[in-house]
Amino acid sequence: MPAGFVSSSELLDTRDREQVLAGLFLGRSPRLVCDVGASIGRVTAAYLRLFPEARIHAFEPHPDSHARLVAAFGGEPRVHIERVAVTDAEGPIVLHANLLRATSSTFPRPAAGRRYFPAADGWDRDVEVRSITLDAYCERSGIEHIDILKLDVQGGELAALRGARRLLAEQRIAAIFAEVFFVPHYAGAPLFHTLWSHLEACGYTLFTLFPTRQGRNGQLRFGDAIFISPQVRAEVVDQQAAEP
Repeated sequence: MPAGFVSSSELLDTRDREQVLAGLFLGRSPRLVCDVGASIGRVTAAYLRLFPEARIHAFEPHPDSHARLVAAFGGEPRVHIERVAVTDAEGPIVLHANLLRATSSTFPRPAAGRRYFPAADGWDRDVEVRSITLDAYCERSGIEHIDILKLDVQGGELAALRGARRLLAEQRIAAIFAEVFFVPHYAGAPLFHTLWSHLEACGYTLFTLFPTRQGRNGQLRFGDAIFISPQVRAEVVDQQAAEP
């Protein structure tokens, strides 16, 4: 079993998402990681520790979170920071900034239906930010391949993937780690099944799912999912020992 790979039985209980990702690379360090929705850099820091050869492109549109990201990693040569939203078009876009900065989104909170987010997390202000697509960014930056694409953009994950149409069509992304929603947290934001269908149409398959939070009524609210390219499935996942 490759270093860092976690067996299917262990996956049911693990909380170490980064370690599961590491296992998909046969013990080598991923070379290029895109941290989309980097916030203040918790995941960026984890990737720096776990993947010693990785260059990390961190994207964060919220001005306050971006400032903290720069303060934490501005002197780190392996991290390149962009104050942008990653979507399906380039140009200005409105970020709905919430009181809890990490929940800010290009989608507003829903006005109807059961509320599955904290009552204290209200709207703070709208901020106009610059948006880019991953296809255009990678072309400008000379990026040919992404080992890990991490998406945590509060409902904007599908838009970010639509902006990576060429990268996905050519399967130049090895693994996608995305936050997924099972019930509405943002008005008009796609739910898990839509994201899965989109990636499946591009040839990517679901590797594992980490349920994260339930509502008080028992409803599964959101979690994290890992999708993998056909190459990763053929060369890593399907090469593991057969089921007993």
